[in-house]
This record gives sequence, C-alpha cells and structure tokens, in this order.
Amino acid sequence: MKAIKVRANNVSKSFGNVEVLKGVDIEVRAGEVVVVLGPSGSGKTTLLRSLNLLEIPDGGSLEVCGHHVDIPADKRFDRAARREIALLRQRTAMVFQSFNLFPHMTALQNVIEGLISVKRIPRDQALMRGLELLAQVGLADKRDSYPSSLSGGQKQRVAIARGLAMDPEVIFFDEPTSALDPELRDEVLGVMRELADQGMTMLVVTHEVRFAREVADRVIFMEGGRIQKDCDKEAFFGAESGERIRQFLGRL
Repeated sequence: MKAIKVRANNVSKSFGNVEVLKGVDIEVRAGEVVVVLGPSGSGKTTLLRSLNLLEIPDGGSLEVCGHHVDIPADKRFDRAARREIALLRQRTAMVFQSFNLFPHMTALQNVIEGLISVKRIPRDQALMRGLELLAQVGLADKRDSYPSSLSGGQKQRVAIARGLAMDPEVIFFDEPTSALDPELRDEVLGVMRELADQGMTMLVVTHEVRFAREVADRVIFMEGGRIQKDCDKEAFFGAESGERIRQFLGRL
C-alpha cells in the first residue's frame, strides 16, 4: 500500500461564530488524485488552506509529506513546530483560483523566483529548469511575457509551472479553472491530466465534474463543514451515490 502523503485528524476551523470545519478527517496516499466537491460555503477551500497552514486551524493535527503538526489551543507554535511547518510547505505546492503571479515579473521570472529565493539554486540552473517547466505546460514562447499580456489559462499554467519548480510531493489546487472560460479551462485541465498521468499526488477543489469522472481516484463530498462522502469515483457517480449527491450533481 502506498504511503500516506496527507493526513488530517479532527481539524476544526471557525471564523467568528461560523464553524467552517467541524472535525474533518482526511487521508491522501502517494500518487492519488482526490477531488473535493461540494456546494459553496461547505468548507472546501478552508480545508485546503488548512492542510498547508495558510489558514491556521483551531484544533486537530496534520501530517503532510512526513511532517507532523499538532495545532495548539493558543495557535502559538514553538520553534520545532515552526520548522515542521516550513518543511511541510517546501514539499507542497498550491495553485490558486486567482493565479497569484507577481505582475512585475515575466512568466519565466515567476517560475524561477522560488528556486532562487527559497532553494538557493544558482540563477543559471534556475533559468534552465524554468524553461523546461514552461515548455512542459506549453508556454515556452511566453518566457518573457508579463502576466498582464497573458490569458487566464496561460496565467494558470504559469502558476502550475511555478509550483512544479519546487519539486513538490503534493499539489493542492483551489478552484484552478473557476475564473476561466471553457476553452481556457480545457488548457489547464489538460496540464492537470498530464500531471496525474505522471503520478503526481493531487488534492483538487473544483466544480469540474468531468475532470473528477475522468481523472480522480477518489471523490470527497463536503457539506456543512463535514465530509459527507469519501469513496472511489465509480461509487460516487454510480447508482448508489445517494439522493443528496445526485441532487448536487444535477445542479452543476
């Protein structure tokens, strides 16, 4: 059985009086593509951001890429925990809905920034790696283009290349195609399919049912801050999925 790359136990999170995550448990194994579906406000994005501690949960524990973090009641991490968090983040990548590219940097500069500033790789080596990654996502000819001149699909592919530059063990995708029109959406989904074929471990929050049907190993359905169903895609899209899931899918 493949190693567990992501594990969350009893993770909770509230914003004010609103309890967004209610004791969530999740596991993702190496090489799995897990798609998280659910209505708006169900806690999907908060869960994703909690797994790499962009959002600090109120309680629970995480183990990501072998790095374990218990969430203290006061959310004050000691030095050892902060080191674990830093190492955890270095082994994961996050692709955001809004791209989050640096507008003053070219596509190539965006891709190599982490290699130089975080991994301390010499610039000439970083440039070679950056060009390889832009070619991988079909954007070798956009190396000197700034984000303002790129389409939404191109921006998202640059963002994926930037994430891959860090050689992550896991990539988290937060609604990566929701801001794109159908043609540009297919560009990004095509890159994600290739990553899945290469064995990348991926946790994907999306409304792309077709992607889930074709690529996912497992599908998780969240609602009301809880995981309501976690199963392989055949069971999720099958006749025994349950009335609530059929209703949800019918609205997409």
